[in-house]
Amino acid sequence: MKSKIFIFFLIVNIAFANILTDFKNKNYQKICNIKNINTIKNEKLLSLIGIGCVKIDRLYFLPFIIRKLKHTKIGRLNSIYLLTIYMQKKLLYSYFFDNLNLSSFNLPDTDYIISHVFYEIKHNNYKKLGNIYVIQYDDEIYKVYKKGTKLFVDEYQDNKLIKRHWFR
Repeated sequence: MKSKIFIFFLIVNIAFANILTDFKNKNYQKICNIKNINTIKNEKLLSLIGIGCVKIDRLYFLPFIIRKLKHTKIGRLNSIYLLTIYMQKKLLYSYFFDNLNLSSFNLPDTDYIISHVFYEIKHNNYKKLGNIYVIQYDDEIYKVYKKGTKLFVDEYQDNKLIKRHWFR
């Protein structure tokens, strides 16, 4: 019996170390997957996985993580952060595809690009060039548009495309 307990704790510690190492090394692709989300119970690790998913724009995994972050204070706080980002993405999606008015929605601001886009569009701080919404944010320009069933946010700095984000 003692050997089974030891093996269990060894496996848990190895999983913890691997996810922590991958997170520190910015290997977000490696940690943000449904297998980790379904098997890991530790809310600190789930929070790291959730933040990793945000870093690589895999917001569709967030509801699976959010529902598990409820037993600890840090878990609940991180679920609010992740839920805010997910909600802003859903609201922006409805804005672009269904003409939803965003003016009545008040959500916390985050450091994620969706938050910046959400607040600039909510406050009509954009220029519209055809079907593209152009947003000036600090020293960057965001070009937001829909294509098919996806919402794109192209991030520019010095007129050079830095990163293309897409959401479904």
